[in-house]
Amino acid sequence: MLLMTRMFKTVTRTWNPYVGCTYWCYRGGCWARRLALDKLNHLPRYRDGFKPKLIESELTKSFKPDEFIGVSLMGDISFATREEVLRILKRIEQFPLTWFLIQSKNPKKFWEWDVTFPPNVYLGTTIETNRDYVLTKAPPPMNRYINLANYSHSQKFLSIEPIMDFDLEVLVEWVVKINPYIIEVGADNYNNNLPEPKWEDVEKLLESLRKICPKVVEKEGLERLE
Repeated sequence: MLLMTRMFKTVTRTWNPYVGCTYWCYRGGCWARRLALDKLNHLPRYRDGFKPKLIESELTKSFKPDEFIGVSLMGDISFATREEVLRILKRIEQFPLTWFLIQSKNPKKFWEWDVTFPPNVYLGTTIETNRDYVLTKAPPPMNRYINLANYSHSQKFLSIEPIMDFDLEVLVEWVVKINPYIIEVGADNYNNNLPEPKWEDVEKLLESLRKICPKVVEKEGLERLE
């Protein structure tokens, strides 16, 4: 199943060969979990809830040149085994003119899988803040930063969403070391009552990000913090 997504503005389509997650981010307020357990709960892949699993039927999907495909955004691909990831990458390799984003809140798995990512793949993570507010069972932001910054790959992607209160110098230093080609910045659009920053701090962050990253995208809803 190919679904349109509003998760990332730079992504044109979503491909979900792997779905589900058990990180329980933002007190269970994850948009993908909500969608799977509500509007999509009639689909066979979500009949056992948001349990991580490979969707075999997705491995035959085709893609067009120059599309930017978000891979497994209905969950977190970090729960996949090495063998499952290899099968997903095998399909990706058949479309060298298409761009793919593999995004995870546990980029340590990029190391642990011990695979070679094709050059048409962006690797990314989410760092909502440099602080650890303990609002998820995923690895804390510092771990995500360290593992993505130190992983050698030519195209990297960073999501700062839902943005939470942060320390400007520290967060900017992290971004510099990650060296992403694309950054998307967004706010909490799901009323999760998160510790949000002041707008003037967001403006300073955006100004700094534009100096170090070729493409910085402000998502709809960010203006709510003004």
